[in-house]
Amino acid sequence: MKKIFLSLIAVIASINLVNAQDFVIMKNGDEIRAKVLEITMDEVKYRLYDEPDGVVYTVWKTDIIMIHYESGRSEVFSKQVMPGPYYSQRVPVEGLRPGMKYNELKLLYNYKDYIPSSSDFNPGWCGVASAFIPGLGECILGEWGRGLGKFFGNMALMSVAVVSYNAGYYAGYHVGYHSEEVGWSLGVAALCSAAAVGINIWSIVDAVRIAKVKNMYEQDLRQSYSFNLDLHPSVNYIQMGNKAQPTVGFTLALRF
Repeated sequence: MKKIFLSLIAVIASINLVNAQDFVIMKNGDEIRAKVLEITMDEVKYRLYDEPDGVVYTVWKTDIIMIHYESGRSEVFSKQVMPGPYYSQRVPVEGLRPGMKYNELKLLYNYKDYIPSSSDFNPGWCGVASAFIPGLGECILGEWGRGLGKFFGNMALMSVAVVSYNAGYYAGYHVGYHSEEVGWSLGVAALCSAAAVGINIWSIVDAVRIAKVKNMYEQDLRQSYSFNLDLHPSVNYIQMGNKAQPTVGFTLALRF
């Protein structure tokens, strides 16, 4: 009789011990015995049950299927949460409006402060576009005045270079390659060619800088004018007499 009584006490104690802990069930199949400390909009913070004074762990809600709390309540997580594209290293610029041009933005942003995010347009592709066709990168970014100016400037210089070279070549063929006319023509051709290459390099650098500045502008603009609407299911248990009745509901979260 005494053994039966001690066994009963042990069973009751083990049941209370199980109920005194939370279970965090992960999508990878792990079941973590924990004490949940805090649940934020995007994260869950907890300590391991066996280490009540140990390290505080943080996991994304997207990595969790469900948390079963010590009270008997269970919460299902299906909300898709992604880290935001905004970084603590740079303070977002305020007072922005849609449709701002680079001439305004370059006074507000320094391209050296740019930190890439997954939703940004790749500045390198703009530089590649301007390498093949001067001004094309700027035009892709909506800066048509800057892009077309570089394009027609490059074309004009290359045309003058070709005409001067041909004039010098024919003058040298008929008059002699040591004549003064040939020297002037070839000199103008070389100078115009160098200037055209300079415009091409300028266009590449300018396109990359514009892309970085506009990416920062788009990041801050999304932060100013966006909101997140999240709807995810939850499961709660309601005590009805001697039974716990599960009830399914939904949680709606609106974040500006």
